[in-house]
Amino acid sequence: MTWIFLALFGLCAAAHLIFCLLPDARRWQDFTKVLLMPALLLTVIWADGPALVKAALFLGWLGDIFLLRPDKKPFFLAGLVSFLAGHACYIPAMFPMRRFSLPVLLLLAAGLILVGIILFLTIRRSLPGDMMLPAMAYLAIILAMAWAAFSTGQPMLVLGAVSFVASDYTLARQLFVRKYRYGDFFVMLTYLLAQFLLAAGLCGIF
Repeated sequence: MTWIFLALFGLCAAAHLIFCLLPDARRWQDFTKVLLMPALLLTVIWADGPALVKAALFLGWLGDIFLLRPDKKPFFLAGLVSFLAGHACYIPAMFPMRRFSLPVLLLLAAGLILVGIILFLTIRRSLPGDMMLPAMAYLAIILAMAWAAFSTGQPMLVLGAVSFVASDYTLARQLFVRKYRYGDFFVMLTYLLAQFLLAAGLCGIF
């Protein structure tokens, strides 16, 4: 059954990405978007994955629903909080798997902080004043999640974390800087890759 649910997730993901490329397919994008995380969550449940991973995927699903209307500030903030909480679930799920010494972990943290500063500076001038602190808080949490993933040394988790950062950064630029022609497609491609790799890496699906 694990593979059946995984195949369902793959089909929903493929359909959603196709709709992201088609003009005037917004309703179909929204429809397939709300099916994505439940399909992956069912995969994790059937694989008897950790409770924290299940919680992260459920919170991701809530975030997907709220971000169906990113132009509405209350919905955008609710989506932001949902994903922030999801990242907060991934951190304790990955951190016990750390394999590097303290100096290496500190070096990784310094590198990610530098990356975070650079990313933030590229969008800071485009952020509304009341979004400055929420954006900084979210960036801090997702970088902490990336640090936890890097600390494991596991390629699937590292790639998943990097994909999540790429997805969220592109989404921020889409919303606050300018729209890109294939921006929605890239955001969802990297987001789906991120959630899949993190879930699969933490549940030992492969």
